Formats: sequence, structure tokens, C-alpha cells
Amino acid sequence: MIGRREWTLCTALALFARPGRAAAYVEHLPRVELGGLPTRVTAHPALAARLGLRSLHVKRDDEAGRPFGGSKARKLERLLGEARARGHRAVLTFGGAGSNHALATAIHARRLGLRAHLVLLPEPPGPGVRAHLLAAADVGAILHAGRRAHRDDPSLAVRDFALGEDPYVIAPGGTSPLGNVGYVDAGFELAAQVADGTLPAPDVIFVAAGTTGTAAGLWIGLNAAGLRSRLVAVRASGRGTATRRRVAAEVEATQAVLQSSNPGFPVTPLDDRFELEHGFVGAGYAHPTPRGHAARALVGGELPLDETYTEKAFAALVARAPRGAAVLFWDTFDPRIPGPVRARVEDLPAGLRGYARE
Repeated sequence: MIGRREWTLCTALALFARPGRAAAYVEHLPRVELGGLPTRVTAHPALAARLGLRSLHVKRDDEAGRPFGGSKARKLERLLGEARARGHRAVLTFGGAGSNHALATAIHARRLGLRAHLVLLPEPPGPGVRAHLLAAADVGAILHAGRRAHRDDPSLAVRDFALGEDPYVIAPGGTSPLGNVGYVDAGFELAAQVADGTLPAPDVIFVAAGTTGTAAGLWIGLNAAGLRSRLVAVRASGRGTATRRRVAAEVEATQAVLQSSNPGFPVTPLDDRFELEHGFVGAGYAHPTPRGHAARALVGGELPLDETYTEKAFAALVARAPRGAAVLFWDTFDPRIPGPVRARVEDLPAGLRGYARE
């Protein structure tokens, strides 16, 4: 057992000696490998110079999961691992009509032999929503036009859409104490890349925040691995969904899961090095913003950014990153659509077809 006082960068990294493999600090927690980990870090010196930064690096979680996943792959490794370990034959999850999380769940559940029920809620239509809906139908997911009540009360969703199947229920975005452990893993992974000289220890890290599990897991992992970076989580969802109180609760619950596996795992409550940035969300979830579009134009073809999350997070970096700092941007958006997609609009439930018409 590892005692709290023994946690230094070197000893913490020793627990992550095989990046992409289960780390010793969570060796008793379930996991399946979904591919693409560890993700690489890329340097962007020209962008850094334009923004007056000492350095700008990007953690490429847009490449996590094969053939698709992005940031959702890290959480799903833990959650689908538990679903299989418990003997479930189906999973049920929630998201907007074009949810990356829902599509990633559908793709990887199928690969693991699990039926996937996707309870999809309204969001502004667009080409990305259409592509994700048709791709989810194409891999055999069972799509349901849901209501907010289904998301707020998963038992209602099970009753209405999967009665008798005993599905493993995955919260929106995969945010849950076990799902968040995927981003604790990511914090250790980044620390290993700092230790091997891939990048300098970041002064500040920017990441998009929706259901807040990514930020909560990162906070725990970074601190446990000895990195003292500031973490700026840029809200891209409704104010009620992403709050500092919720992040703190996710941190506390996730640390409890980690300590159940290793009682010596260090506890790091949120402090002033964590910030939830509210100023770049615009009209709300999935609504594009002029500053987000300007951020994408600035980046050009160097990075994949999406209107829902990462454009807004990078816009915050452009406006807020301290001049002369070593900055890391955590890119969570996966632009890949596995294909070819043969599903048609007519294959969708009537309540979702409007999103898929061109």
C-alpha cells in the first residue's frame, strides 16, 4: 500500500510505468482497452508566438479511441469495463441528438457485444448532428427521442425504453465517479510526458467542460502525479450543469472510488488553482459563438475544433492565457466519423428524423 506522504512525481509516475495500461493505483477497478492511448502531445510554436506564450502544447485526445471516441473513450474504458464485469448485455446512456458521447458508446458497446440504447434530447440541428445520428443508427444502436425527465430520472428511461433488459446505465457524458477515473489516468499520462521531456510542466491547462467529469478527473490525476498546473475548465453547457459545486462533488466522489482501491491515494480538494470559466458559452450548449469561430480561424488546420465544446475552450485560451506562460490545451473533440455510413433518415425514429434531413 502506498502512503500519502510517499506521493511524489517520481513515485506517482512509477505507478503509470506502462502508459495506456491499468495503473497500479487503480488495479482493482474494471477497464477495457478501446485503443489510441496514450495520446500524443503536439507543439505549436507559431501559435504560441502569435499569442505571446512561452510555449503552447496540445494534448491530442481527439485521437483517443479507435475507430472513434475522443475524450469519451477514456471514461468508457472504465464504464464499459464495469458493464462487462457485472454481466450486463445492454447499456443505456443519454446525450444531445448529435452527442459524441452517445455515438462513442454505441460504437464501443457493439465491439464488446453489448446492445446500446441511446436516449437523445433536443439540440440545435446541423451537419454534425446529422452525421452522428446516422452513424449511431448504422452501428445498430437503438435510438430513442427522449425528454429531460428521462435524463433526470434514469429509471424512467429504463422503464420506457429498455424494460426487461437490465441495462447498465451510463450518465450523460460518462460523468460518474468510475467514469471520471479515466481522466485521473489522463493526468498521470500527461505527467509521464512531462517527465520524459515531451513538454514543459504547464503553467495553465485549458479544457472544455460539459458535465464536468473530465475536469474533475484531471484535477485529481494532475495533483496526484505532482503537477501543480492551474486548470481552467471552460463551460460549454448550461449553467446548472457545470458549476464549481458540482466539480467539487465529482472530485470528492471520484477520490472515494480511488481510495476504495488504494486507501493511500492522496486527496486534493479544489483550490484557487482551479477555475470554471463561464464567459465563453454564448447562447448555450451547442450554440456557436463568434469568438469560437475566430478561434478556429486562428488555429487553421492545425487542430480539430468543434462549435459545441473546443472552439469555446480555445477562445478562452486566446483571451485568458497569461503572456509568457507555458500553456497546454486539452483537445477533446474527435472529428472522425467511422464509415461508410449506410443508414438513412428513414431508419431513425420519427422524433429524430428532423435532425437528419439535409
